[in-house]
Amino acid sequence: MKTPKIEAEKVYEITVGKNTTTVKVLKVERRVNGTLVYDCLNTKTDKRMTVSDAKRFLREIKPEKTAKAEGTTTERTKSGRPNGMLSGLDAAHKVLTEAGRPMNVREIFETAMQNGYCNLKGATPVLTISAAIQREVSVKGADSRFIKVERGLFAAR
Repeated sequence: MKTPKIEAEKVYEITVGKNTTTVKVLKVERRVNGTLVYDCLNTKTDKRMTVSDAKRFLREIKPEKTAKAEGTTTERTKSGRPNGMLSGLDAAHKVLTEAGRPMNVREIFETAMQNGYCNLKGATPVLTISAAIQREVSVKGADSRFIKVERGLFAAR
């Protein structure tokens, strides 16, 4: 994107490392050495940032795409996830309570995915669920929803 097109009070998509994010340009300043510097607000994190390289600006984002219409809401469940999906940990607890027996994490994951309780797309979702269950058991202790029966086997409390 060319430098003259970048204006204050507009929203742009910029690169941050290998990622992209949206920012609102608060003001454009010219430094003593003649370079332009853009004072921006990250719209996702509400943090201020200074961008000194205009090449990082990818495109302008029209206001319709960033602002929600008044009175519109996204359907979300109590857990805050859309379409009734559960987190991996909540799905694991639901699977274990329905099964009524200790299960290993791979069984828990496969049952949760078959029943459509959650949709984990990571590279190692079984390890993610395992770590989350173990963390809850170690942090919450007796208040945990899970019991470690033996190595690799968990049951619902």
